[in-house]
Amino acid sequence: MRTQIVAEGGIRLEVPELDGFRTSTGDFAPSLTPVFYNPQMEACRDISVGVLHVLAGELGELRVCDPLGGAGVRGLRYAKEVKEAREVVINDLSKEAFKMIERNVALNSLTNVLVRNEDANVLLRSDRRRFHVVDLDPFGSPAPFLESACSSLLRGGILAVTATDTAPLSGTYPKACLRKYGARSIRTEYGHELGIRILIGFCQRVGGIHELALLPILSHATRHYFRIYLKVTKGSRRVDEVLAKHGYVMDCSCGRRVITRGMRDPTCKCGKEFRVAGPLWLGDLGDAKFIRRIIDFLKGSQFRLKHVEIRMLELCAEEAHAPPTFYDSHKLARRMKTSPPKMERILKELAERGHFVSRTHFSPVGFKTDASFEELSSILSGGG
Repeated sequence: MRTQIVAEGGIRLEVPELDGFRTSTGDFAPSLTPVFYNPQMEACRDISVGVLHVLAGELGELRVCDPLGGAGVRGLRYAKEVKEAREVVINDLSKEAFKMIERNVALNSLTNVLVRNEDANVLLRSDRRRFHVVDLDPFGSPAPFLESACSSLLRGGILAVTATDTAPLSGTYPKACLRKYGARSIRTEYGHELGIRILIGFCQRVGGIHELALLPILSHATRHYFRIYLKVTKGSRRVDEVLAKHGYVMDCSCGRRVITRGMRDPTCKCGKEFRVAGPLWLGDLGDAKFIRRIIDFLKGSQFRLKHVEIRMLELCAEEAHAPPTFYDSHKLARRMKTSPPKMERILKELAERGHFVSRTHFSPVGFKTDASFEELSSILSGGG
């Protein structure tokens, strides 16, 4: 395997030679490399470093586990860039990855890293350590690792989860979603939000087995992946409170949607039948105060992508406490057989009518509101 040295954040990293693993279209294909490394996830890793900085401000010293390390970039960045990271365990089942991680630890002169070569589930269940942060960043679904991750989490810590199987979660393969996550997905303009809510709900149900209440502090859909950060509290009462916010989204092709804790009349006002997504998380997608502290950290960083990251996080903070689902202003206008009004006008008019309204990071033409479908129709058609 030919390798090269790259730089990211505060570390230098030996990785497989990237030019040797490209598809016929010229795109880099990290899944083809003998040791996994995805340079397209740099922004995600920058934000993750920010999350740990904020968490360290709350808890002090941290113990961190990156059980699916690949080349080790995520765990190495935590060890180098988060001074409160007292111990970082980086693991990979691959012998080649294990050796590369060891070389990368030496390359960065790190003394707070423990490198392991085990099955991730075995590591998380058998290690005597418990962790303030477990970061599941698999290629594909995190589902096979979630219960083991929950068994190793400390109170007040964070479970960070990446899912790159966005197609099942977002309704392209609903049967696969049902198999992996115990929920039904549907294809719709807000499908990525439904996918993240299904992922959060699944993690919360698994956490509940261990009497862990997992609350989202940040959730985002970016390019080919979903990313969620769940804060850990313990106790059966807290778990019950979380699970009480699970339910369903009933969607009609006319544009109406119904948010419900239980099943309702399957027929929409327009006479068509609803499609149903869920069970899924119906609560907040994040903690606006926590997200703004991440933004403050990024503003003071030297990350090359920080302006893009900050723009996205500002939208995540704006919609953190918004009601579930969003409306696509262009698709809504097409349904009303009218031209889409400017986003500023929609936001202004809804706010003047006393409704919650926000933009959303899921779509540049999307907005969230608690206004009824009939009132939205009136605004888009120019009614009073």
